[in-house]
Order: sequence, then C-alpha cells, then structure tokens
Amino acid sequence: MSRRSCTLRAATLPVVAALLVAAVLVGMQWLHIGRAHATTAQNGASARSGDDWAHAQQVVAALKAKPPKVPVVYLLGGSAARECTISDASWAAQVKRLGGKSVLTYDIGSSDQTYAQDISPLVAGMPDVKAGSIVLIGLNLGRYTSGPPKPATASGAAAARTYVQHHYSVKHILTVAQKKAWVQHWLSARYPLFKKHFDYNATILERLVRACQLKGLHPVLLELPRNDQIIGHAFDKPRAKYVADCRKLAKDYAIPYVDFVAKAHLVNGDFYDVNHLVEPGRVKWQKRLSQQVVQLLKQYGMAGN
Repeated sequence: MSRRSCTLRAATLPVVAALLVAAVLVGMQWLHIGRAHATTAQNGASARSGDDWAHAQQVVAALKAKPPKVPVVYLLGGSAARECTISDASWAAQVKRLGGKSVLTYDIGSSDQTYAQDISPLVAGMPDVKAGSIVLIGLNLGRYTSGPPKPATASGAAAARTYVQHHYSVKHILTVAQKKAWVQHWLSARYPLFKKHFDYNATILERLVRACQLKGLHPVLLELPRNDQIIGHAFDKPRAKYVADCRKLAKDYAIPYVDFVAKAHLVNGDFYDVNHLVEPGRVKWQKRLSQQVVQLLKQYGMAGN
C-alpha cells in the first residue's frame, strides 16, 4: 500500500468516527421517542402520541362542567411531569393519609407541554373551586426549549379513549452509556434552543403565574425529577440560569419555589433516561410530592376535615 493511500486512510478515520458518533446520537433521539409510544401499560392498552394532551384538556373541561366541592391540586408540565406520579387516585389517597384532607389531584402533564399551553387552554379553563385550587407548575430544562407557537387551526380535545398515563416502565430502561449519550445530545442539540428561547419562556412563565393568581388559584413552582447520578454537573450552567429566574419570580409574586429532588433520594435505576421516572422512582417521588401538598394545603388554609 502506498504512503499516499495510508495517509488518505488515516485522514479519513476521524471523519468516519465523527459520523458514527453523530449517527449514535441521532439513533438515541429516535430510540427515546420510539420507546415513549411503544410501551404497553399494565392494563393492556398502549400509550399513543397526543393522548396525554387530550386527557389534560378533558380533565379541565370535566371539572369546568361540574366544579368539585373539595380542593383541587393540578400538576402541569411535560412528559417528565406525566411520569412522576403513580396515579391520580393513589396520589389523592396518599395526601389524605399523610395528614391532608379529601382532595382531587390531577397530573395533567403531557409530552412537550409548554408554559403557553398551561395558560390556555388549561389554566384558562380551570373552574372556580370554593374550597381552593393549587397549581403545581413543573420546571425543568425542557420547558425552556420551545419557541413561540406557530399559527395553527385550533382543535379541541380528541375523542375519549382509554388513557394510559405511563409511557415508560422499569421493564425497559436505557443503559448508563445510552443515558450519558443523551446528556451529550441535549448539550449539542437542545442547549442552543434553550439559549435561543429562554427569555421568551421566562416571560410566558411569569404570565402563567399571573394568570393563576388572577383566577384565585395558588401557583407553586416545582422542580421535576432529574437523574443527577447520570447528569452530574453537565447541566449546571443552564439550570442555574432558569433557577435564578424562578427564585426571583417566586419572590416577586410571593409564591413557593419547591425543589425536593435531593430529598427524594432518586437513583439511576429509578429513571428510564435522565428525566422520566419508572415504577420505583414514582413511589419515592409521589410520597415526597404528597407531603409537599399537605404542607401547601395547610399554608393556604385548605387543610380542614
């Protein structure tokens, strides 16, 4: 083999390696999305794209049609919010058992749900409940990557069908290597969107807090689960940016900013990836969430019998 051919091959290897790395990262993205819609829930029904958003709208519409007589607690957010509770019924029962009262709890997080969607149609459609309502606004990096919505033909909630809350299961979670690759993928592909759209989303989040207060609802800023064992310090800079803004927002509007991630003692095996909990993690998280709700009910004078 000629020296020219050897030199050409040597020069080509880094390019090939770079292409392979890019292919792996793209594959990770599609694996993440594909698994989200392929998991089969324990009741035999399959999760389907868009069902969670339709469910969120249906919940609000049903409550609007018949306002409840007991306090209501809503959890807003993206798919990380959707995956962090066991079920609405078990969450409400746990709140009562831990010292709260009879409440209705609704996890109405859905894939890629934005702060703008939280405002309308969700908060805009929430009923006036005399016993009071708490709105837990889920926070994480993903909620700052969406830009202003594009004009589209408005559509109502999809027709009702069996709702499957959980798209992820402990039966299949990503490997440590895959999770670490996803962290790098976020830094290369999503972080630029975070920086581009941060100011827009921070503004919309403030409008969301205001919209809640104008309706007599109690907004609470809540950090969603994150897999710190895998993430390490990789997201420190973007997290510091939005956390500082949220703390200021909480102070300006006299509302709670809550972060019990460390106290939940989550481990890598509790996550499908770096944001979405599976069964063991939901047990830990929901208990902490219920304890927090009990405190909030007392804080807002909603903890009677």
